[in-house]
Amino acid sequence: MDNMFQDWKDRSIRFLLWSQKYTKTDMLYLARGGFSSAIIQVAGITVSLLLAVTVSHFVPKESYGVYKYILSIVGILSLFSLNSIGSAVFQSAAQGFDGVLARAFWDNIRWSVAVFAGTLLLATYYFFMGNNTLGAGILIGGALSPILASASLFSSFLGGKKDFYRQALYGVIDVTVPVLIFIGIVMLTSNPIVLVTTFFITNTVAALYFYRRTIEVYRSHVHIHDENMLSYSKHLSFMGIINGVANYIDQVLIFHFLGGAQLAVYNFAIAIPDQLKSPVKNIASILQPRFVEYSAREIQKNIGRKILLMFVGSVGVTVLYIIVAPDIFHMLFPKYAEAAKYSQLYALWMLTIAADPMATYLVARKLTSELYVNTTVYSVFQLVGITVGVLLWGIAGVIIARIVTRIAMLATNVLLYRRAIKREIALDTTHV
Repeated sequence: MDNMFQDWKDRSIRFLLWSQKYTKTDMLYLARGGFSSAIIQVAGITVSLLLAVTVSHFVPKESYGVYKYILSIVGILSLFSLNSIGSAVFQSAAQGFDGVLARAFWDNIRWSVAVFAGTLLLATYYFFMGNNTLGAGILIGGALSPILASASLFSSFLGGKKDFYRQALYGVIDVTVPVLIFIGIVMLTSNPIVLVTTFFITNTVAALYFYRRTIEVYRSHVHIHDENMLSYSKHLSFMGIINGVANYIDQVLIFHFLGGAQLAVYNFAIAIPDQLKSPVKNIASILQPRFVEYSAREIQKNIGRKILLMFVGSVGVTVLYIIVAPDIFHMLFPKYAEAAKYSQLYALWMLTIAADPMATYLVARKLTSELYVNTTVYSVFQLVGITVGVLLWGIAGVIIARIVTRIAMLATNVLLYRRAIKREIALDTTHV
């Protein structure tokens, strides 16, 4: 058995080395990183599907809509902290600053004062208005979300360290255990407050456990700090506030204008495409440490093939999903059959993720000016488009607005990348 495994391993390595001639990519590195991401994604997709089936049978649409609305409000409140510190942790860890994880944890807690204050004010408002469900849910979620976000930085740190084994092992448990507990609770009650409490407590406890495990593993190097980490994370987080509001605005507007039941339908419509595009999208994240290390000329030489491979993959996944979506909804989510047509439309969004390596390059190179332009374009298109879309065409309008936004982002990233890469190559040539 051991000989068979070793033979399979050797054949796989030879195939990956051979394929590098055509992909112009370090396929061994991509396979290691991709394997860990794939394991986490498979676990996430499996438990998410199980959760969706359970929710569709046990939780009324209105209750699920209220639950999702509370999560969205907590998500918006959480933006007023170092919401993008994960990218800065990833960068610093990739550069060898092992002390960044512990420092980032406490920096994020300290910068979450506004989150706690906003939570208290908004919860008080809903209590005063007589809506105890929203008040209690927001209070619980807002109190725990900064701790959850800080502890979850362990995954960004392990990714930056290229510690793919631990990232996969910790990630799978961190994803599956809270969801399995949540499924058990869903089968007992559909009370939104109980669901919100279960979600935040289970995820926070799991993240704290793996944060401590990661700290223990890298304890001998915790004195190595990156003094620029906090400054860079502030830039990213400021952009993240605008981005985040744009990300959550669909949930808020649908809840207020269409109601909780329609919000539930919308979330079922986007759930599977969001899961399916994640494996392809993660390739861009795996490339980020390489974009930190490689020269601009090397990146320019090889990025085209990476984009082509991602596009081919996204086309295949999108076409297949559009074909099978109606059957999936009729078999698994019969109460949400109306969401199938929206889900097919939303799947077209996956075609735009092929250009994500260009956006990854901007982040990896810490090009804050370009990132601000990126954020502005995204936010304007998303906020205006979704507001107009939900008022005129309901759920379909929101989905169309999101697709148009992604197309605008694709064009923007291409232009920003081309300008930035030419500038960096020119500087490199000058310094030679």
